[in-house]
Amino acid sequence: MTDVKLSGGDVALNSAGRMIRLSGRDAEFQRAVICASVGKGSFIYDRSLGCDYSYDPNDGFALRRVGLSVNEALARFPKTSAEVLDIGESVTLRITIGGESRTEEVRLIGNV
Repeated sequence: MTDVKLSGGDVALNSAGRMIRLSGRDAEFQRAVICASVGKGSFIYDRSLGCDYSYDPNDGFALRRVGLSVNEALARFPKTSAEVLDIGESVTLRITIGGESRTEEVRLIGNV
């Protein structure tokens, strides 16, 4: 699998002005982060992509609720899961794909 690297919502460019490509596990992690960041139904090309969550960071069950929503969205990707580590203005996730884990911070984009 290959993809174009995104940075801050834009295509990342190298010093020559060319798009930076991702492949393998890096592309898979970017795909998972995008899925966890996009509000379900807001991506016009695939209305089933994304998370269907909103949360109150003061809710005692917010971590669990967000975790369930994120993992439901990631269920479409083989051997992929997430654990919610922190909730604030953004959500800190530990995403695991095929035994490799990375910590990512995501902000919800789109309609929820």
